[in-house]
Amino acid sequence: MNCPSCGAGLEVDNRFARLVVCAYCNSSIVLDEKAARLTGKMAVLDPTPSPFFVGATGAFKNQRFTVLGRARYGYAKGFWDEWYLGFENGKKMWIGEDEGKYTLEKARQLRKPPASFEDVKPGDRVKIAGKRFLVEEKDVAELEGAEGQLPFEIVQGETVPFLDLRLGKQFATMEYEEEGVRLFLGRGLRSGEIELDRTAQEAGASSAVADERKASGKKRERVVRSEDRTQGLKCYACAAPLEIPDPDAEQMTCSYCGADLDLTLRRVECASCGATVPVRGGEEACSVVCAHCGSQLDITEGEPSLLGSLADARRPRVPFAVGQTCVLKGETYAVAGHIRTKEKDYEGTYISDEFLLHSKKAGYCWLIMEKGHFSLAEELEEKAPAFQARRARPKSRFRALGRKWTVFETCRDNVEIIWVDGELPWVARVGDRNSYADCISPPYMLSAEWTSSEIEWFRAAYLPREQVAKAFGIPETKLPHARGVAPNQPADVSPFRRQAVWVMGAFALVFLALSGYAWLQQGKRVASFTVSPEAYALETLTPPFEIGSGGAVCEARFTANVNNAWVYLDGAVVNDREEVVLDFSTQMSYYHGTSGGESWSEGSQSDTVLFKLKEAGTYRFLLVGQAGHGEKPEALEKAGKPVAIEVREGAVLVRYYLAGAILCLIAAGVEVFRRFLFEKKRWGESLFETDD
Repeated sequence: MNCPSCGAGLEVDNRFARLVVCAYCNSSIVLDEKAARLTGKMAVLDPTPSPFFVGATGAFKNQRFTVLGRARYGYAKGFWDEWYLGFENGKKMWIGEDEGKYTLEKARQLRKPPASFEDVKPGDRVKIAGKRFLVEEKDVAELEGAEGQLPFEIVQGETVPFLDLRLGKQFATMEYEEEGVRLFLGRGLRSGEIELDRTAQEAGASSAVADERKASGKKRERVVRSEDRTQGLKCYACAAPLEIPDPDAEQMTCSYCGADLDLTLRRVECASCGATVPVRGGEEACSVVCAHCGSQLDITEGEPSLLGSLADARRPRVPFAVGQTCVLKGETYAVAGHIRTKEKDYEGTYISDEFLLHSKKAGYCWLIMEKGHFSLAEELEEKAPAFQARRARPKSRFRALGRKWTVFETCRDNVEIIWVDGELPWVARVGDRNSYADCISPPYMLSAEWTSSEIEWFRAAYLPREQVAKAFGIPETKLPHARGVAPNQPADVSPFRRQAVWVMGAFALVFLALSGYAWLQQGKRVASFTVSPEAYALETLTPPFEIGSGGAVCEARFTANVNNAWVYLDGAVVNDREEVVLDFSTQMSYYHGTSGGESWSEGSQSDTVLFKLKEAGTYRFLLVGQAGHGEKPEALEKAGKPVAIEVREGAVLVRYYLAGAILCLIAAGVEVFRRFLFEKKRWGESLFETDD
């Protein structure tokens, strides 16, 4: 068919197309069942570093496809492209491209939206196809333009409310329209899954080359020329004009200030002073601060635009500078950016510094510094399931990412950005506010940060100060002094102390078990006799008893039926040579009664004496005693009671095992108490502000 506006021939696949954009005059043409009608013109879309372009061919899982069209949507944070693919077997799919990340999606129309756009918030859950997706972002986009063939009618400049959602590795985007919701459901694309016959760079259709369109009558043609890498290049450090001796050079040294320059970095020109500003994060970076004039630039569009100036702001004193390098996890990172936030509550003001680190191989991560403590954080690709961050309550618990987490603190719209430096993967301004929920499982922290339009998840690991100092190659004294206990700081204990509670508890159980065994092992009974009051009133020798082995522990149990009375005996063990081997004393005292209507009792009618004899042989007890009802002795015929004596050989001493159990319990208790104090300090830093 021919374009109704310029007459140019159009290639249209009626299996896939509902709208076609003329490649010559950019007219937007809707294909009805009866005829084609013009609906306006589309803007010429700026090329991007994407490998895709309209007309590209390739394969996915051995199925051939053609890139039929593209639609671009812009919003406050930037833009994303939707590439429309038609397969030879008639299938239709989409590839979403946002900041160098790709998702493979299928689109379908829903008459009834799963959730109201006005009511849903980032962090909520929306049920789609029986699954509960997490809302990550909520915003309103504007259609900036389109090209090629598309399966539905769109109009340039129309606004599209949208939600970005995720469940594990699944992605979903809902675009709200008057007639319903357009749902894009898919997953992330792995490297190498899509095979293109030619990339946009190889076809000369990307921003890797300077792309121009020149008018020629009613038609436009594409003209390609090589990029001049030396044009307008200035030193990153001193802003002196430079000439690159070798167009293919990746490194050079400034002849004015001696700075080493990485020519492979993306470069932008400051919209205020014209200096060359390096961008380490490439296309992922959305804003950057000029090191020469302090201007903050928005670099999401083709030309940098001025966001504001930090030239008059007071630069905070921090141990790291933008451009400084460090080695973490075996990777070399450069400090690409820095933001400082401030949070106030009724107890005071809290300052946190976050340093954006970038590695060409590993990408972005964050080094967080607060109160002299450090953590290394990365944005999560797989978000925390079944957890509503907006409704989190302190000390509530949940399980995610293979760990148990406890909500440490929450804060709503009380974190304010007070300093921005270097580059950032989003457009951040001084004065911006956000909310957060921090959950801990030391040494890790799981954090949700959200605004009215977006929620992001980060997982951080605690870094000891000495490790940070070593990574940056600086003395530990250059780092700020650590104060208090960090939320995700692990207890600084030795490997043994980490297991001390369990080890000591286990030993205590063993000793208690041995105590019970010893109590049951009463030994072999070798004698049993009774001594009358008349006998021990003067002095008496008991009948003999035989001890079969030397060094045996023996037990003599004395029992008297005293009732509100007492019997006291002084005794000695005498051998068969009538020699006193050892002395002992024993007392049986038992009292009881009622007081205030309650009964009471104290003392015991029996007593036990333990003794050890060095030699086997025949032995007897030499006893003399007293008895009474009060404090003074009385006549034995009134207060004295017969005393039954039982002698056993081979008794086991219970008290030693009990002493061992008590010592183990004390050691475990001390460690538990130390941990209690540590946790008390940790939770003393928590802000128990809930978020409705």
